[in-house]
Amino acid sequence: MSALVLVLGLLLALQSTVITPTTGGAIDDETRNQLQQQANDILVITANNGTQDLSWYVRYWNPDTRTFYGAKRPSIGYGAEGPPGTFGDILKEAFTDQGRQYNLLVRYRGNTSPNSSGIQRIVYQGSPAEHAVVATYTITLFDDNTLTGPKATSRELHQYDTNASDNDDGYYPIPNIAPGKPVYNIVEVRLVVW
Repeated sequence: MSALVLVLGLLLALQSTVITPTTGGAIDDETRNQLQQQANDILVITANNGTQDLSWYVRYWNPDTRTFYGAKRPSIGYGAEGPPGTFGDILKEAFTDQGRQYNLLVRYRGNTSPNSSGIQRIVYQGSPAEHAVVATYTITLFDDNTLTGPKATSRELHQYDTNASDNDDGYYPIPNIAPGKPVYNIVEVRLVVW
């Protein structure tokens, strides 16, 4: 209930904030700061949603199509439509309806070396402009987490295969970085807005 109140408050605040680009498509520092604050607030509010938090969206995966449930294709994710649910509604209201574009990405740690990483696109709407702002939120996935899509089973994350080339139906792109330990992976949800 409190998450719903926060979401409604954010939507009201977004309706009262006008963000306009300056001449030539560049945006001034004040506008960038407002955009940055909006992006940060949206990630924090979604991360604290009791039912469909950021972890839920990262695990809203379809192992059969090898992309997020309802997404168009892996290279663009949900594309211009944005993710489903309240999160998608908030992003649409805050950015799409205001003439802004955004990318929503999941950056995860790889398991081949300490500094390896990978990126999975939830929403990809193009290459960001040079005045883009970036907001991030870090979440921890655990071995006993399950996928959250419509066909989700009780199968835990550590039971999925991260090899996309072997045609295994149990594909999930984010690898287990600590086999035999409770933490599955540390992921960064990255929202890029321009």
